[in-house]
Amino acid sequence: MSRSLFTITTFLIALILHASAAVISRESFPCDFLMVATGELNGTISQDAVGEPRVGGTFTQASFLISHGTMTDSLNHTCLISSTTHQLQCTQGLPGSRFMFSNNFLVLHDETNPNWLACPAPGPGQDGSYNIYSSQKADSTGCHAIKLQAGSFGCAAQGRPDSSSTIGTATSATASLAYKTNDVAVTSASTPASSTSTTRASICPTNISSGTFQFPHLIVPTSQKSPDTAFGNSFKAYISPSNSTLFNFDIPTSAPYTGTCSLIFSFPYASELDPSAGTYYFSGVEEEKGEGGGLDFARLSGVASSSTTYNTTPKVATGGEYGKTEIIPGNSYTIKTFPCQSGTPVTYSVTSIGNVELDYFQDSAPKAIGLYIVPCA
Repeated sequence: MSRSLFTITTFLIALILHASAAVISRESFPCDFLMVATGELNGTISQDAVGEPRVGGTFTQASFLISHGTMTDSLNHTCLISSTTHQLQCTQGLPGSRFMFSNNFLVLHDETNPNWLACPAPGPGQDGSYNIYSSQKADSTGCHAIKLQAGSFGCAAQGRPDSSSTIGTATSATASLAYKTNDVAVTSASTPASSTSTTRASICPTNISSGTFQFPHLIVPTSQKSPDTAFGNSFKAYISPSNSTLFNFDIPTSAPYTGTCSLIFSFPYASELDPSAGTYYFSGVEEEKGEGGGLDFARLSGVASSSTTYNTTPKVATGGEYGKTEIIPGNSYTIKTFPCQSGTPVTYSVTSIGNVELDYFQDSAPKAIGLYIVPCA
């Protein structure tokens, strides 16, 4: 199989950060981006027919742009926070609210506030989605505290690839390079990773279908070939002989994350993915069979940030080497079960063994792909 159609090495990600800046002005980054909700509720940010950004549901994932503090959607409608309901909405003809980015590219309202609320969307035709409000909403009954993480920037400024490259928005050119998964017979499973106990592992979810899970709050690719370059936050993971990807999780302190948790990797068929997430590039079946390849998962001794480079990546923690997992499309894998470490940020690395390559857009619906943490019963 040809692997020369594109080179991942120098085009890892949609963003290079100025890590010393506490708040980053959008004047320096005039490019569109996608968002996900993280926190008590996780999911991609979509937009309904009247311009309301939502978490989850059946609507198409939305893209946004912030310029000089003003946020607009893909229709160039101005986004604002209602002065009466405190709901985030995008519309025509009204002045917008002021939005900024934090140094980790959280979307801030009122210039400094990263806290939002996701509340069940009312009205007919309910699809399980949530409307988004600023944290100033008085009645938060039934709502979930979230943050809005921006990423997958489609722009070319300051060394970032342009939107026509394979690293731009989710519908990038990687679609034409996808590995044909439909004809792959699933005849093997992953190399078993050690767990705390077989009994405990057997009652841990192997997917996120229950709706209770943790999405990575920061995804940071690194490159051996650019070892001192910080590629910043991304929604895409790049795993190859020269590229590794780091995943940060912040485990809640409340139930059900107070007992045992499980790190899982979901790898569906490309045809099962949400079209807004594009597809993935996977070259690994031949490498796994012929070269003993797979993905190596590990817990690191420190916590990565958006300014982490290959050379500054924390070392693997003692007992944090989880070993190789052979992945086959159409499967979900339990990498490790462990005490949840509630309230403690943790970083996991995923690296290539045996020339396996996997590049994908992390997405949780309708069919999850990527790395997640789930609580065990």
